[in-house]
Amino acid sequence: MQRNPVVTGRSLVVPLIGHPVAEVKTAGPMNRWLGEHQIDAVVVPMDIRPERVAGFFDVLKATENSVGCTITMPHKQAAFVAASEVSERARRAKCVNVIRRSPSGRLIGDMTDGIAMVAALERRGVGVLGRNVLIVGAGAAGTAIAHAVADEGAASLVIIEHDQMRSRALVADLARYYPQMPVFERAPPGWTIEIAMNASPAGMNPNDPLPYPVEELGDALIVADAVTAPPVTRWLTEAERRGLAIQTGEEMAFAQVPIQLQYLRLQAARPESQGRRRGERAGAVKRGAVG
Repeated sequence: MQRNPVVTGRSLVVPLIGHPVAEVKTAGPMNRWLGEHQIDAVVVPMDIRPERVAGFFDVLKATENSVGCTITMPHKQAAFVAASEVSERARRAKCVNVIRRSPSGRLIGDMTDGIAMVAALERRGVGVLGRNVLIVGAGAAGTAIAHAVADEGAASLVIIEHDQMRSRALVADLARYYPQMPVFERAPPGWTIEIAMNASPAGMNPNDPLPYPVEELGDALIVADAVTAPPVTRWLTEAERRGLAIQTGEEMAFAQVPIQLQYLRLQAARPESQGRRRGERAGAVKRGAVG
């Protein structure tokens, strides 16, 4: 039987920061896991305005009973700037969504959106190795997902992004890091979509246009969305109506739980969602080495 945790002065505190945080999905599952495993820690959502977030990171450095924090929009870029060290995947995405605080107060950041998306797909029985993958969005989440998919051995990638500068920057980075994998800014003739992902905000509002035409998805193995509210976006609803398998943003969010708790060293067991190769490539990069 699960105990309701009692927070005391000995409890470890993990802020979950964003603005707003009313729709955040991961605090509940994280706290349930901590309670079930009798770990004296609590995840606390904190709504912090962008103009105040730098002050939060100063406080985090000085908070002795915090092991770090998790970060959602719009603070992922600010977290990258505030971190003393970042992982290689965070450096490539130029964003951070989880920070571990060292005993000396150093902030060590990682970006887990990409590996969480891959983990959620694996739970659905879909691997990206050798697959043609379409990703809509080249922002923080889209960049992290693109690198994770490439790292897992995708056959090819198509990046759909209305901001041409952002799109070209991501395509150039992927070409540099994964020269063996073809990367396109639009689907080439005869290219077949096997996995389609939306990593853009499209779908958060009911009047948003679809991230990608559903009729052009063909017989894709799965259509995945990173948007968590609404729980099932119109894009996913239309894809499911056409008989395609779907994966919601909540599934990606929940896949973050074991990954981030392990990163914060609140979980002893290695989560099944992280393969050896992904773990090996998550080493910290000193801030001075980041361009």
